[in-house]
Amino acid sequence: MSEASADIVTTAADQVQGRPRKRVNDSPIAHHSETDDEEFIKSLAKGLAVIESFGHDYPEMNLTTVAKRNGLSPGSARRVLNTLTKLGYVWMKDQRYGLSARALRLGYSYLSSQPIVNLIQPRLSELSGSLNESCALSMLDGTDVVTIARATARRLERDYMSVGSRWPAHATSTGKVLLGALSRAQISELYAGQPTLAPVTPFTVTDLQVLLHQVDKARQDGWCYINQETALGIASLAVPIRVEGEIRYALSVSAQVNFAVQMIMERYLPDLLGTATSIAGMLATKT
Repeated sequence: MSEASADIVTTAADQVQGRPRKRVNDSPIAHHSETDDEEFIKSLAKGLAVIESFGHDYPEMNLTTVAKRNGLSPGSARRVLNTLTKLGYVWMKDQRYGLSARALRLGYSYLSSQPIVNLIQPRLSELSGSLNESCALSMLDGTDVVTIARATARRLERDYMSVGSRWPAHATSTGKVLLGALSRAQISELYAGQPTLAPVTPFTVTDLQVLLHQVDKARQDGWCYINQETALGIASLAVPIRVEGEIRYALSVSAQVNFAVQMIMERYLPDLLGTATSIAGMLATKT
């Protein structure tokens, strides 16, 4: 399998024979492994970073690629992979490694610990059926949004999003809503070192100042609409779900670009806001 190229990040802390070791895994776990905190278990951080370095672009990797993507020496990468293989999280064949089905337990442990997933799924399915469109619940994770619940329109044979999908926050309606929980200064710090935001489609906003304006507007309006920023031919509308007054989740509906913006607002926004209010009320009784 081909292994996609990625931006190289040089780590000054790791030196091998006078040359800096390079990392292309931007996981926060990988960066935190450089901390001097005595209570921080670096070997555990390395293992988790290696797990996170597998994905759509890297479903399988050889030892050299794993080491390079995580800023590890070949020996360290080999020990981490050997441990993960013995624990059942990674398989190895013909000197190539990939995640095993056991790795799903990590994600499902999170989902099963979130009461909102069980609470919201019936409401999400009801909303999807009413609108005849796909609906999702998302959370912010760094500069990404993660789908934690999804109801796909029955008429669709395939869906571009599923539970566990990660998308750049700046390219999604849910991301712009969820970033509304942060101040402008916090958002700027979150995107520090990224003068240009990576485009997902030709319509994706790539300027941080434009993103900040969109987040401000979404916060003021109480909803966010985007047109083909996440996927070509797809428009999306999202509203916030607040827990104890703070934006914690975002509820969204996505549809093919067949209607004018005003028609989308009239057709989808009332039901979306109503469902978000209902879910927020359910969560309030659980806290």
